Amino acid sequence: MLKNSTYRNIFIKSFLIFLGIVISFLFIEFLLKIFLPPETTLKFYDNPVFGSAFVPNQKGLFITETKEYSSEVEVNSQGWPDIEHSFNKPEGVYRILILGDSFVENFQVSFEKRFFRQLQDKLGDKFEVISMGRGNTGTAQQYLMLKEYGLRYKPDLVIQMFLTANDIKNNSPILQNDPYLPYFEIDTNNNLKEIPQIKRSDRKLSSLKEILKKFEITKIILSLRQKYLEQRAISLSGGYPVDYHIYNSDYSSEYQKAWNVSKRLILETKKIAEESNAKYILVTLANNEQVNSKVREEIFKKYPNIKKANLDFEKPDGIIKEFSENEKITYWPMLSYFQDYVKNDPNSTTHYFYDGHWNETGTNLAVDFLFNNLKNYLTIK
Repeated sequence: MLKNSTYRNIFIKSFLIFLGIVISFLFIEFLLKIFLPPETTLKFYDNPVFGSAFVPNQKGLFITETKEYSSEVEVNSQGWPDIEHSFNKPEGVYRILILGDSFVENFQVSFEKRFFRQLQDKLGDKFEVISMGRGNTGTAQQYLMLKEYGLRYKPDLVIQMFLTANDIKNNSPILQNDPYLPYFEIDTNNNLKEIPQIKRSDRKLSSLKEILKKFEITKIILSLRQKYLEQRAISLSGGYPVDYHIYNSDYSSEYQKAWNVSKRLILETKKIAEESNAKYILVTLANNEQVNSKVREEIFKKYPNIKKANLDFEKPDGIIKEFSENEKITYWPMLSYFQDYVKNDPNSTTHYFYDGHWNETGTNLAVDFLFNNLKNYLTIK
């Protein structure tokens, strides 16, 4: 009898301790929900073709991690943050499909101010501009986006917006270090071969993990873990982020491999566009650190080891230019256009300082750049 009473007391104490932990957890979670700033409310799903994608037919708030801006985002029925576009091309309309990453999403400004909407207004009713942008994608995922989704719109012209700041890195499973994306490699027969993505939904206890990720406490823990991993990656890559290695005077074997894959992917993207009777244009964007001297100063200050690397901030654009000339690719570089603007107005900024995306000025510059080039290319009067 005494033994049963002891077990009962132990059980009651254990239950009370567990209950206290649960109540404390819920109380802390409640306080965090109240006092933490709002966050992105957009919903995503595992796309079987190119990785994480927007859930179609939704409205939500996008807030950058740096909290420098936020915007309302509406996703159409096909899962792209643009207006609705029919797969059937209207008679007498010239369709331009723009492919790229978060710069093509252009969440930094309100919808009607986004560069593809302004470009539509400038071009007029005889043209239809379709934006197919998805953040955290590189050339590999964008090639698949065009192949499986974009060509359904029967575009007359495909413009690929290439961000040298991270698109080369994005095309390497080693440098990107994200197993939940599809990648490509060049096999022993010199063929481009897809490396299938791992789906988050296939992980062990994936449903439980997704539930836990909704708690603010879990988000804080994951954020701290991510910062630790980033710092560890920086220490292993010479003392500065792998993104800036794109400007190194000498590339590592992994970076060179990523470059080789990126070039092949550009050629494959051009090929499938042209096989569908569309023209192809490659546009390289101007990176924040290439344009803004204060950003470069901040980078050198934050990562002293970077001074030993002998960086060349125009090197990636030079590589793309030479590659495009050799492969007869129509190529439009934005870099000098942005640099000239800042040179003429030294107090101006074209990108958000920490986030790195275009601000409203940069967005408008991109519109003018594209329109002026298209006006000559398409002989628009």
